[in-house]
Amino acid sequence: MVPQPGTRDNGYPPAEPADHGGLGRILSSTMQFVMFCLLAGAAVGLFGAVLLLPEYAKCRQTQYQQARKELASARLDGYIAGYEQINAELPHDAVLIKRLTMNELGYWPKDEVVVLSNKGPCAHSPATVVVPTTPEPTPPAGWVMTVAKRVADPPTKRGLILLSVVGLVAAVLLFPGGAKQRQSS
Repeated sequence: MVPQPGTRDNGYPPAEPADHGGLGRILSSTMQFVMFCLLAGAAVGLFGAVLLLPEYAKCRQTQYQQARKELASARLDGYIAGYEQINAELPHDAVLIKRLTMNELGYWPKDEVVVLSNKGPCAHSPATVVVPTTPEPTPPAGWVMTVAKRVADPPTKRGLILLSVVGLVAAVLLFPGGAKQRQSS
């Protein structure tokens, strides 16, 4: 056999790459699997975040609105209960009737002495129901809500979905897994 022009024939067969018992092949396939999982996991996570975060934000906003409506309803229920109690007691309470007449209509009894305190007139009528105030619920906030608002923008959403699909396709094409092992078998 004649050597190719420009090469040297030393009489030995061409050298084969060293095989260290398949350890290099195992490490290579393990690294490919790890890299595939990282890239595919990031792509699937991004896709899930794009789809789920805006819905999560809507759910939290709905819960906030519901809590505000329940608070307003509880406040109105307190007023209703208080005024129903006053209406039930009014015919039987002469002092309350007298105080209401003095405060609302300005009629003062002629045969009685009314002493006003040094604090001035009462801030509200004697038959006014005062419902204890409860703190307003806090609106949803935080970094998750901020990200959800940004992701809900349609151009941003389309771009991130495209990015996640490209990442998943890249993971499948760059790290084919056991394709080399199937070909060698």
